[in-house]
Amino acid sequence: MDAGSDHPLHRQAVFHRAALLCAAIAAWPAFAGEPGPPRFTATYTLTFLGLPVGEANLAMTQGAELYAIDLNAALRGVAGVFVDGSGKASVSGVVSRDRAVTAAFAFESHYAGKPIVASLRLEKGRVRDATVEPPPTPRPDRVPVAPQDRIGVVDPLSMLAVPLGAAPLAPALCDRRIPVFDGASRADLVLSRGTVVAVEEGAYRGPALDCRVRWVPISGHRAHGTNIRRMAANDDMQVRLAPALDGAVLLPLSIAVATGWGTVRIEATQWGAPAPSLPPAQAAESGSVRIRLPNAR
Repeated sequence: MDAGSDHPLHRQAVFHRAALLCAAIAAWPAFAGEPGPPRFTATYTLTFLGLPVGEANLAMTQGAELYAIDLNAALRGVAGVFVDGSGKASVSGVVSRDRAVTAAFAFESHYAGKPIVASLRLEKGRVRDATVEPPPTPRPDRVPVAPQDRIGVVDPLSMLAVPLGAAPLAPALCDRRIPVFDGASRADLVLSRGTVVAVEEGAYRGPALDCRVRWVPISGHRAHGTNIRRMAANDDMQVRLAPALDGAVLLPLSIAVATGWGTVRIEATQWGAPAPSLPPAQAAESGSVRIRLPNAR
């Protein structure tokens, strides 16, 4: 995600990244033979400098071991003047005891008039196939992706899925390092400093988990990129996770990312209202994330 790179995959605007981070949870299609699983919905508002600039609607369907998620997001107001783009992403996989295990990931986007297509195929956390079009332009300072950087990884959507199961909500759940591969670069998302808090206002009320977040670039980025160094040094990123789907999984309730221009914040304004179960075929089709960032005229 190097803004200093000339590759469009590395030049995502901070608003676009924040909207995707809102969906940084697994999206697994349901088996065709299963009855329609329960469905969870949430609505998020994106603010910058305290001003509303976007919104997102999330729906998550849970099966026995599989999930499906649909997210629609849009920038509005002054943000739409500067950022224009659209995209969709999908991921399939299973959930292990404590993490998501990606099987396939695909991403298509038009950002600033430039198309980006990326796809991943993984087996037990090992990348078997990865394509990005257009590919990153070779540069002297680009850190090569080593073979070990493609092992034990998850995709960018599954990185904040925290299966809870029967485990109690505890600060130790924040102590994890999440290796993320997007087809062109590898980075680690490091969660720490967990605190269980009681949320008394807003769309969700109850216990939640606050985690500090750090972003650590590993490979595929440009080593001398200004934004890369700034993001790696950023010690002011927080995520608040709350139980969803009867406590089976923790999802982001809010995300705050400090930038050089101000704080980007994503916060749930509606949380946990169940939507009707979908037929299995439709649930499988909804296992994708769609981001729309229209230009305000």
